Amino acid sequence: MRVKTEERRLAILEAAKGVFLERGYVAASMSEVAARVGGSKQTLYSYFASKEDLLVAVMLEKGATMIDPLFDRFHDNRDLPTGLGEFAIQYLRFLSDPEIVAFRRIIYAEGAKSNLGKLFFENGPKRGWTRMAADFSRAMDDGRMRRADPWRAVAHFLALCEAGPAQRLMEGAVDAIAETDLVGAAEAAVDVFVRAYDLKDVTPSGG
Repeated sequence: MRVKTEERRLAILEAAKGVFLERGYVAASMSEVAARVGGSKQTLYSYFASKEDLLVAVMLEKGATMIDPLFDRFHDNRDLPTGLGEFAIQYLRFLSDPEIVAFRRIIYAEGAKSNLGKLFFENGPKRGWTRMAADFSRAMDDGRMRRADPWRAVAHFLALCEAGPAQRLMEGAVDAIAETDLVGAAEAAVDVFVRAYDLKDVTPSGG
């Protein structure tokens, strides 16, 4: 029995990414992924139990390198408006990455037809947004943010970031987002959120 390795897993993910982007989710097959990576379907299934699991792993691998560090930096930044401003810009750059756009469209198209949407959310976005909700909760306890449901606040911030250019990109109304539009959308999102939740930019002493 072949021993599973991280190098092999990453090779499978890279091959699968190409297949999913070229074929789409429905037309993609585990057989083609196995052929591209050079191995059997049996070996492929020893790493990933299903095509759903494989697609989610591909998306999470890319997301981990691009967006997970954003939550780390936000957590470490005690100046909420500044932290959110930096997060919003980088988050919108993440959302405008062509591969991310393509994979999100797959999730939107197929998520309701299978377990794909739930698998992706539970293993990916939920972790990051849970961290931000905890940061918001601490800010509320410190008096740096008005008291509210932290998860609802996260949902509002997410919706504000994705409004406008990011939404038009997902819908295919535009092919790309200009940097000036991206920065403007991020700044507008943070401005509305700061006003709505009464965010403070001063860290309490001893905080």
